[in-house]
Amino acid sequence: MTLGLKEMWRKRGQYGLILLITLAIVLLTTLITGLADGLAYDNGASVRELDIDTFQLTDDADGQLTRSFIEETPIDAVTPLAVKPLTFVNGTKQDATLFALPTDSTIGPTLDLSVGEVLVDPSFLQTYAVGDTVEDFVSGYRFTIIGVTDGRFSHGPVVWTTMETWDAYQQTAGGPTYVSAWLGDEVTSLTRHSKQDIIESVPGYSAEQGTFDMMRAFLLIIGAFILTAFFYMVTLQKLPQLGILKAIGIRSRTIGAALVWQVLVTVVAASTIAMLVTLLMTRVVPEAVPFQFEWSNVAFYSTLFLIISLLGTVLPLQTLRRLDAADALGGRIK
Repeated sequence: MTLGLKEMWRKRGQYGLILLITLAIVLLTTLITGLADGLAYDNGASVRELDIDTFQLTDDADGQLTRSFIEETPIDAVTPLAVKPLTFVNGTKQDATLFALPTDSTIGPTLDLSVGEVLVDPSFLQTYAVGDTVEDFVSGYRFTIIGVTDGRFSHGPVVWTTMETWDAYQQTAGGPTYVSAWLGDEVTSLTRHSKQDIIESVPGYSAEQGTFDMMRAFLLIIGAFILTAFFYMVTLQKLPQLGILKAIGIRSRTIGAALVWQVLVTVVAASTIAMLVTLLMTRVVPEAVPFQFEWSNVAFYSTLFLIISLLGTVLPLQTLRRLDAADALGGRIK
């Protein structure tokens, strides 16, 4: 360890450049992770915030709340949830998703509302204001905005209301009376899903997160290759010095450990700085950008990059293992 750190200090310009390039790669990975986490949260925030983990939907819904239509009367042991995307109109149009729970439900926001009243996500107020009355573009049913509560679903604002308002809306809209899900562990004939299943079934969620996962994977692999190439070239450049060390009795294991410590220090330093910069970004990124810092996810990808980078030291370590002191003094490897 001491040998590796002393070399890094004496050649701080060279190793500083390696650190800078590693930092750029790790920082890009953590920023993409923050954006991916933000979009994942924005896609199903209202579902995440529900204080329940078991969702029961119809079998043909494939876990999508907006495709589940339960026409049975819910039993007392479960809580009904209604979800429906609507287009609201009051001079201008605004797309949003209507969420409805019973008035006395404690698993979601407090819904002390009269029939026809709703709470909206703050982003909904970019178009309308508290006190405005908006109507469903299709049915003409009128809703009155009386307050604000956070709620996002499928990258759009959520409008919260009560089951009484939902029933009144359905009477106006016509068609069969239904709810989207029963919430609770009671055994029924419906298909059970976990909260995470429901979130991952939101249209576009899997494709969106899959794209980010692929980007992060390529960044980690490319970064590890670059780091391996740097340390391999550095190893080749100092073969004569390494030959002298071996000639005076220093073991290959000691020299190899110094190399591993250099990679470890470089990646850990770059990851730490990248985490701090990413955390700072959460304070300066505009609210309109769905950016979120999750320690666990950032730490996971930083650790993964460290492991891949350490695996990349196999090439320069193999070079050190084959190094003969006499040949190294002439700049050659067996």
